[in-house]
Amino acid sequence: QAAVARTQRPDPCACMVENLSSQAVIKDKLSHAATTLFNKVDHGLANLSKDFGKAKPSLDAPVTYKIIHQGGALVRSGYETSSSKVHQLAAGEVVTCVDLMGRRARIISPVEGWVSTETRDGVQIMRPTSKLRKSEQNMAFESAFDRKFNKLKAQQGGGGGLDPRDPRAQKARTPSRSPSPQDRDR
Repeated sequence: QAAVARTQRPDPCACMVENLSSQAVIKDKLSHAATTLFNKVDHGLANLSKDFGKAKPSLDAPVTYKIIHQGGALVRSGYETSSSKVHQLAAGEVVTCVDLMGRRARIISPVEGWVSTETRDGVQIMRPTSKLRKSEQNMAFESAFDRKFNKLKAQQGGGGGLDPRDPRAQKARTPSRSPSPQDRDR
C-alpha cells in the first residue's frame, strides 16, 4: 500500500510548475483584458476630442470660432473661394458661425460672409471656441438682423421704413397744423 500511496502522491515540483503556469495564464488574460479596455477608452476619448465643436452651427445655435492661423482669414461674400473679398480677419479674432459646408463657414459677426476653416493643404485656420453664451448669441443675431434690415431699407430707397398702406405712414405724410389761437383758448 505504501508503494501505491507514493505513486498517487503528486510531485511537489510538478504542482508548483502547474500553479505557476496557471497563474501566468490568468495574469496574461487579465493583462490582455486591461489593455483592451484601456485601448477602447483611449480610442473613445480621441474620437470625442476630434469631434469636439463639430456640431452643425445654425442661426438658432451659432458656434464661435477663433482665428488661429498667423495670416488670419479672408472673408468672402459667397461660398465660392472666387467670390469677392469682404474683409481680412486677424489671428486671434473671434467670429460667429451660423453654417458649415465642407471646409467653408458662413459667419455673421464681426462681418457677414464666408471663411475657410482650413487651407487646401489641411492647415487649420480657425477652431471652435468654448460654447457661446446666450447673450452673445442674441447680440450676434440682432447685429446680423439689423445689418440686413438696414440693407433692405437702403435698397427700397429709405422710405422711412413705413409701408404706404400703413395708417401711420398716411399720418406722417399729412402736414401737421399748428393750433389756432382759438383752439388754444379752449
